[in-house]
Formats: sequence, structure tokens, C-alpha cells
Amino acid sequence: MFTRPLSRRRFLGEASLIASALAFPPRFGRGRGALDSRHPFAELEVELDGDLLLPSSSRYEELRRLASFNPLTDKQPAAIARCAREADVSRCVVFAKERGLEIAVRSGGHDILGASVCDGGLMIDLSPMKSAQVDPRARMLRCGPGLRAGEVDRATQPFGLAAALGCNPVVGISGLTLGGGIGWLAGKHGATCDSLIRASVVGADGQIRRASRDENPDLFWALQGGGGNFGIASSLEYRLHPVRQVLGGLLAYPIGRLHDVLRVYRDLLAHGPDELTVEISIQSLAEPLIMAVVCHAGDPVAGERALRPLRKLAPVGDTVALVEYARLTDRPGGVFAVQSMGLLGALEMLSRSFAAPPAYSHWRGASLPGLSDTDIDDFADAIVAAPPLWSIGIGHYLHGAICRRPAEETPLLRPPGRYTFFFSADWTQPQEAEGAMSWVDSSWRRLATRESAASYINYLSDGSPGAVRAAYGQHYTRLARIKRAQDPANLFHLNRNILPAS
Repeated sequence: MFTRPLSRRRFLGEASLIASALAFPPRFGRGRGALDSRHPFAELEVELDGDLLLPSSSRYEELRRLASFNPLTDKQPAAIARCAREADVSRCVVFAKERGLEIAVRSGGHDILGASVCDGGLMIDLSPMKSAQVDPRARMLRCGPGLRAGEVDRATQPFGLAAALGCNPVVGISGLTLGGGIGWLAGKHGATCDSLIRASVVGADGQIRRASRDENPDLFWALQGGGGNFGIASSLEYRLHPVRQVLGGLLAYPIGRLHDVLRVYRDLLAHGPDELTVEISIQSLAEPLIMAVVCHAGDPVAGERALRPLRKLAPVGDTVALVEYARLTDRPGGVFAVQSMGLLGALEMLSRSFAAPPAYSHWRGASLPGLSDTDIDDFADAIVAAPPLWSIGIGHYLHGAICRRPAEETPLLRPPGRYTFFFSADWTQPQEAEGAMSWVDSSWRRLATRESAASYINYLSDGSPGAVRAAYGQHYTRLARIKRAQDPANLFHLNRNILPAS
């Protein structure tokens, strides 16, 4: 649904390759070189330092299923290349390009469009590339693109340092960074891409390029929010920030207080300090529950003072305390711990849900220019019509440091006061898909139509050319020129695709 139609050349190339793969199945039990020499992937399998998985491989089914697995992402790549190092990524790009194969790139697999998987082509899986080198004196991190945010936090926190990543520990850092990146530290330290120092990128020609302010500066600029349009990030270097303890946790409220909580939340963020980030999570637990998840990365006394308006609403649960930053970001065992909350096991169910994801999930998101009373009414109406397993997220409020960087310095647009939101539904049986997905799509569409410009790319659920152009605003023309220089044939198009300038 979201992918570009195959060209005749690409279609014939993939059809021929799949047919050949069926004609020459792998020879099992022989390690590297186990494929018949006539097998279409035999050459790539021998060249890779990582592993090549075919549909008959034991882990193929597990790895093709993305984090948000639903009928829209139920796709069957001809092969999955588990890259061990940068050279593997280069080999995969050249191999796929020469054979007219579709390319999908997977890091964390959480893309809202399901762009990390394709039908009949080659999935380039970066998740094994998890190196992390911390230089505590220089406050720098060099790492592989397969790391997830929580893994980075565990690498940097022993030194009292943190990267300005997102709010979800299981999201891949590569996709997060290339889409801009908004998280707990955005108000104090800016977007994830603002801390990017340099990157290595495998281009559409298979060549490896280094990009920084001084080397390939146009490419580096495009990587700071332009998505996966310009190549595959094979290594990333970040500036780290001194963060050891934060005032963090959650405040929980019954669903009947929705209007009160969201209005106080809106006013709190409009006048709150740079150090304060609050994300709203509304969950269908034993009973629907509103959770304000808090991170204040500054003076704890000031943080407690800033939270007074939310505490005046008499939360039924309160875990906010001075905690290690890594504990805040490691969700199942961190601020979502329930031992002292006495919420009749509801939050315990939430904690378990992160460890045991449902069989199917569908979500859509977008940005809002503010949080109006009409918006709040629409969220309330959506809850009334919701299927059994659902959640709503509101947050990524743009304020502080992320809004102070000059607009022209990155493709990421940062209008102050902007929110993101998402609707998500889970289900366990295939026959439940239609109802769950319909609720997500209709709820999302009702709010998403109010604002198309400057949408946060990582939450953009409409991959159409018009929506992508509107999201990038005044930066689209420059991005299209860089796309033409880096990828004129649009090899990397499973993304929020920027068309090469004509």
C-alpha cells in the first residue's frame, strides 16, 4: 500500500530471482557456501561476513516481522542479509542494484509505515551492528546503526553521560536520528540529529562516504532529518551530555479525568522549563488509565515545583522520584515498576505488555500545531469507540533547545508548541484486524487533517509525495537536489520518499 509501484525492470528482476531461488534450494548443514552455486544468492552468501537468511531459514519468519506487524507489513523479502559490518552493507547494495532488486533497510524495525520490509527484494538488516565506543573525556560516542536507544543508554550511563535520543528504549537509533529524533532531553539538549557529529553512509553506488560539517557537508545536512533517502547509515558519532540522575516517573489518573489532565498538561508545557518533558500515555488496561510520564533533567527542587499543577489533580498513582537516567529509559523495570503503587495490578499489566508484544499491531501518528479543546474532545470520542486493546500517545512537545537552533541548519522543522500524537491498536486473531485497524485509521485521520505542514517525519503516516513535501516545507527543494546528487535513480525509496530533483 505504501511502496512505490515496481518498475518493469525491477519486477522482472525480482520475479526471476524468486523463481531461481525456488529452483535451487539451499543445502543445509554446511555453513558458509551452503547454497548451490547456481542459486541466485550464492554469490552474496559467500561474500557476507554476516548471515544470509532465505524463506526456508529458521530465523527468517522472526526477522521479517516488524515491531508493528499487521496486514500492511506482511511482506516476504526474497532474502534477509544480516550485516556484520560496513562492508556487508556495501556488498548488499551493489548486489541488489545490479539485479534490479528492491531494497528495504531495517535497524529497529519500528517504522510507522512498515518501510523496513519489502516483497521479493532484499532486506538489509543492520541490527547485528551493535558496536559502541564511548570517549568520556571528549563526551563522544561512536556506534553501529543496529543499536537501540536503551542499549546506548546502558553504554553511556556508567560515565554519567547520555545521548539525546527518543523516549522509547526499543527504537533503533539510526532511523530515529535520520528522522530528526525527539525525546526526553529535547528541551534541554535539542533533537537527536543536533548531537550528530559525523556519520558513515553507504551510498546508492555502494561506496562508503564520511559525512560531517567539514566533509560532504550537503550530505551531512540532509542526514539531520532527511530520513533514509540518501544512503544507509553504517556508523554514527554523537556528542554526549552530562546526565546521571533525573526527576522521573509517572503520575496516573482515571480516564474520567481526561479533559482536566490534558488541559493542565497543555498549560504546564506552555510555561514549563526547558528541562521538563512530559509524555501522555493513555492505555486500555483492566480499566483505561491516563499516565503522565515525566522527565525533569535539572534541579530536582525546581522539577517538583513544576509538577505541582499535575499533582493538584490528585493522581491515583505517583512514582516520580530522583532516579538514574538509564532507569527512566529502561521501561519494563524502571519507572513503570508497580510494587508501591497499589493500582490493583493495572500497571503491572502495562509492564508485562512491553515484554510480551501482541501478535498484531497497527498505529498511525501525526503532528498537531497545539492541543485545542476540540482536539481533546476528539481524543475522548476516540476512546469511547475504541476496540479492546488500544493506546493513545500525546507528547514530543517542541520547546526549549530544540526550537532555538536556526531553522536552516537542518531539514528538521521545529515550530514551538508543536505536539505529536498516535493511535495504536493490538489484536491476537486475524479476524480482529479490520475493526482494530479501522479505529486507528479513522481516529488518526480526524486529527491529522488539521495540520500537514512541518509534521515530525518519524510520525508521518502518510507517505504520499504531497505529504512528504509539506512536512519538509521550505527545505524540500534543497533535499531534492541532494537526493539527485546522492541517489538519482531513487534506489532508496522505501521511506518518506524525497524525489530526485529533475
